[in-house]
Amino acid sequence: MYCYDPRSFQYYYVPFQTYPHFSPYYSVGARQSPYYYQPYVYFRPFQDVNPQLFMTSAKYMQSLMKDASVLLERMADSKEFAKQLMSNAQESKQKLVEDQIKHTGIQNIPVVSYTPDGLKLVFSRVIDSMNCCNLTLTVRWM
Repeated sequence: MYCYDPRSFQYYYVPFQTYPHFSPYYSVGARQSPYYYQPYVYFRPFQDVNPQLFMTSAKYMQSLMKDASVLLERMADSKEFAKQLMSNAQESKQKLVEDQIKHTGIQNIPVVSYTPDGLKLVFSRVIDSMNCCNLTLTVRWM
């Protein structure tokens, strides 16, 4: 095998090594032999699988997605609702935006933030003081 040394702009022959593994890094000189290293294999056994939290999180995520679907359907179908929501958000009327979203009849109320470009809704659910699932929607109007 030929290796290229960028310091001397030359190729030189290195016999093929199977073990120990060849490292492309060299010590001091261009034609000094390469050093070899012993590979360290790190093995970490996986924990036993317990799907209970995963299944619970998926169950709550379904309810978050239903609420998000209801809210998005309302935004898409009602021109008056969308216009009022946009104008309240652009005028930074946080309380009116949150009240308008609450009056759609959804169970999980999202955290609402907005920019001049659009609206960001973060639906989240907490189980036993642990945040189990989040659903983030970003709806643009510009």
